[in-house]
Amino acid sequence: MKVEDLVDNLGLDLEDVKELLELYVGATASDLECLREAINNNDVKVVHERAHSIKGASGNLGLTDFYELAKEIDDLARANNLAGVETIYNDFESKFQKLSQEIANAC
Repeated sequence: MKVEDLVDNLGLDLEDVKELLELYVGATASDLECLREAINNNDVKVVHERAHSIKGASGNLGLTDFYELAKEIDDLARANNLAGVETIYNDFESKFQKLSQEIANAC
């Protein structure tokens, strides 16, 4: 994901996109902490809530990879099945760390 691509896709200027991404990173980092704890506690309800929140925020910004991973977690939680969720979470978290670093470097 390149910030310039989001500028084009969202139809906003660079500064507005950077601000949105900074907000996304902050909110998603918080959601990921809650999500990790919920996964560790096998709390399907909270896993669903946090994954659903991340999915919505990712979709709104056009962050398709993040949306799809959050959707996978959300779908499993809604089916009351957390098997495999930790692997998906780890993939999301790894990609999220890279995005966070890219945003920090761009700002």
